[in-house]
Amino acid sequence: MSFDSLIAPGTIENGDLPTKAARVETPESQYFKDGKRLVDYVLAYEEDEDDNEGSEYDDYESSSSQSTAMANSHKPSMSFAEAGILSDVLNKAQTTHTKKTKKFKKIDKRAIFEGNLRRLGLELEYASARHSRTKFGLEWEYATTTHSRTKFVLIHAPFKVLKEQAELMRIKMPVKPSDIKKTVGTDGLLNRVLKKFTFLDFNKEIKERAELQDYFTQPFMQQHLNSFMNHDDEENFFPRIERSRMVYDILARTPYDREESTKLLKNRQSFFVGIQRLLNNRTYTAAFPLHEEIEYYPNEKPINLSTCSDRQFLYETWAKVKHFYKYQPLHIIQKYFGTRVGFYFSWLGYYTRFLYIISIIGILCTVYGFVTLANDVPSKEICQEGGEIIMCPVCDLYCDFTYLNSSCTYSKITYVFDNWATIFFVGLMSIWATLFVECWKRYYAELAYKWNVNDLEYEEVIMRPEFQFGVKKKRINPFTLENEPWVPFFEKYMRFIGSSFIVFFLICLVFAFAIGIIVYRVIIKSVFFEYDHSSNSQWLQWKVIILTSITAASINLVFILVMNYFYNWLAYKLTDWECPRTQREFDNSYTLKVFAFQFVNHYSSLFYIAFFKGRFLGVPGQQLEQCDPAGCIVELVIQLFIIMVGKQFFNNFVEIGYPICRSVFRQWNAGQFSVIRLKMPKTKQHELDYALNPVYERFLFDEYLEMVIQFGFVTLFVPAFPLAPFFALINNIFEIRLDAYKFIVTTQRPMPARAKGIEIWLKILGIMSNLAVLCNAFVIAFTSNFIPKLYYMYSRGTILGYVEYSLSYYDSRDLSFNFNQPHMSNITVCRYRDYRKPPCSLQDVLGIMFLKDCDNSYDYSYDFWVILAYRLGFVLLFVLVVLFVKAIFANIIPDVPTKVMLQLQHERFKKEHDLGKAQSKESESEDDDETNGG
Repeated sequence: MSFDSLIAPGTIENGDLPTKAARVETPESQYFKDGKRLVDYVLAYEEDEDDNEGSEYDDYESSSSQSTAMANSHKPSMSFAEAGILSDVLNKAQTTHTKKTKKFKKIDKRAIFEGNLRRLGLELEYASARHSRTKFGLEWEYATTTHSRTKFVLIHAPFKVLKEQAELMRIKMPVKPSDIKKTVGTDGLLNRVLKKFTFLDFNKEIKERAELQDYFTQPFMQQHLNSFMNHDDEENFFPRIERSRMVYDILARTPYDREESTKLLKNRQSFFVGIQRLLNNRTYTAAFPLHEEIEYYPNEKPINLSTCSDRQFLYETWAKVKHFYKYQPLHIIQKYFGTRVGFYFSWLGYYTRFLYIISIIGILCTVYGFVTLANDVPSKEICQEGGEIIMCPVCDLYCDFTYLNSSCTYSKITYVFDNWATIFFVGLMSIWATLFVECWKRYYAELAYKWNVNDLEYEEVIMRPEFQFGVKKKRINPFTLENEPWVPFFEKYMRFIGSSFIVFFLICLVFAFAIGIIVYRVIIKSVFFEYDHSSNSQWLQWKVIILTSITAASINLVFILVMNYFYNWLAYKLTDWECPRTQREFDNSYTLKVFAFQFVNHYSSLFYIAFFKGRFLGVPGQQLEQCDPAGCIVELVIQLFIIMVGKQFFNNFVEIGYPICRSVFRQWNAGQFSVIRLKMPKTKQHELDYALNPVYERFLFDEYLEMVIQFGFVTLFVPAFPLAPFFALINNIFEIRLDAYKFIVTTQRPMPARAKGIEIWLKILGIMSNLAVLCNAFVIAFTSNFIPKLYYMYSRGTILGYVEYSLSYYDSRDLSFNFNQPHMSNITVCRYRDYRKPPCSLQDVLGIMFLKDCDNSYDYSYDFWVILAYRLGFVLLFVLVVLFVKAIFANIIPDVPTKVMLQLQHERFKKEHDLGKAQSKESESEDDDETNGG
């Protein structure tokens, strides 16, 4: 077959299409009315009031609803392999249709778009919803579809169109069964231990169903069609997910304006191309591939998992929460939803499995803190001897002096999370993060090998429709030697600078809000103490830190959730304005923008409490706010717990609670809810799917972002909250099942896109794991009391007296507060948490022992500088040691397992050997022909 014949106009040859009897496993609802042509994609729309005005399109649509007549009409078709053909398609658009007004109506867009789809070779069938609530009331329209507003356009791609698309998209198809036994497995230490627990796995019947069949594959080429397996079965040759993906590629690049060719040359922004734009402007209300049929309430015998549909199989073995402890059928997930969704669930499952051990260790560290709490000397000194030590006021107006023992509860909570075992846990956690990233790379290599995406190329080079049709400048591509759209470097650079400036401004806005939270804390504390002062009570005095921390963290959580939606929208607009060439470039740019903002949005308050609160602002009377005498760990725990757990709870509701409610409402509004409950006659699958929640364009982005932000909570501040991995584990166990239920039950089937793993998220995880080392080192050195305690024990040989040592003296006669307790108004000496010299004005009070080292300006003491040196030395030593260990693991653990490398080499050898044999046979046959001809 010559190349010219591939791109020349021709006719649609229906030929002998397979009958429905040949597809026993495919139900009737997956076909056109003729029972022969599969439904590859569905478009849906709601008729507007002006759609019933009797325009020419009404007659055209009613006549087009006869599917068999339309299928056999032999309309001209063109290959989609050449982008330049679109101009010809536009010039040959329907000229009989005239606009009644100057407004470009939805009905006109649909007519032109669907006409162009036919010219590209797709076959369409029109249908109306049989079970829906009409615009005339709440009456059932079951017997007739006259008044149904919901219309469907069912799309079928003939085998000829699929062949052209498959060659263009370099889709790999099986050539022969693989005779190589793929023994690849993740039989590490953890997996060998988990295999002992047989209840985690499914029975033999289910495992056989979930087994992956192995084939040698090659990119499809039409001229070598006979070399591929099952080439004589046109309906089943291409898998259903590949058929849907190829049809979507056509839908994404088909124009819907017959004036596009002229407008495109004049104004780069005036292009009307692709189904996504039609969905955005509500010309169509939905576009989706069909789900397979499913039985939620089987009345007869139980579901046969060996013969049921993939969707039913996933519902029974994966989506039900009762199987939360079972492994995931990853190969069936990939087969039904595509590799992009498959990689997400495989990564989430692997991450969850990795959390098991580290969660147990975190729990043991916390239990150790509870068990040894009674032996902690500093907390006992605060609780027992603190009644004799008066602490300085924590605010400037209405705060009173307090006794040190009022921090007894805080000191105990601090020790539970910040004890000697925590230091060991932090080092282990930093290494764990690297092990997770490196081990995932190996697991990904195994999956990519099994799913045949280890050399994926098409998605990396294909242009986005917005770039292909929105950029008017063109130049010759030096690699393909074709005239392609092109954005000059200076223009691309200036767009990047502009979007970066806006991102930087919004990040500054987050910092401004963090400062606002600080001011809020100060104001709330003043209000609480003023209330105590006016009511002559002290019941809020010891609760003020917890109350302000909880309310501030809650406000911060609300701000985070609100800003998330706004910034995601803005980041998408900025990325679209940058006009990246490929979808991968678009996704990477969008991801980096959103993640940079989300990182600051989620972690800025935690960094402030851990490293800045109560520091660098001087002595009492000069500090904006300060930590409790027991330290900032309690506030950090409260802030981390509320943001992490609160966000997880909110996300779980948004992901499953809201979609279920919305799905029920859509089903009720469309009539499908009653169809199921009242056992009305069978409804078409496209109607049932339309009642489900639509899948938005970046549906997996939020899933990845949620988990990566959680990864940051687990790794960045683990010294303050060793239970963070445990809460993440509990969340993820149910997250997997809730996401599975959402994809199977409540949402339409997403377009089965391909992917090479988790892509840019892997780089972000690597950056987070390295940042966690530095962050945890600073938390141990500067936020916890580990270094001061260690120095005190080293210099004095005991921990006794540490609390007294850690508090400095202040001359309270310099304070002019409105004290609530009259007996404290004559206090001359108070203590505060810092390492500073005592004032010389207190010589008569403190005695002659302080004459050698006093300073009225409250300068830092000698011990402060020594402890600071120890802290910086610890940070340097900790970072170097952990990074060295991480580097060792990263280098001794290869990214691709040896078994995979050997099997890839074996496959390459087999392919070359088979190709050589085929070429030798061809040469022998040619020699025989020449001999016979001679």
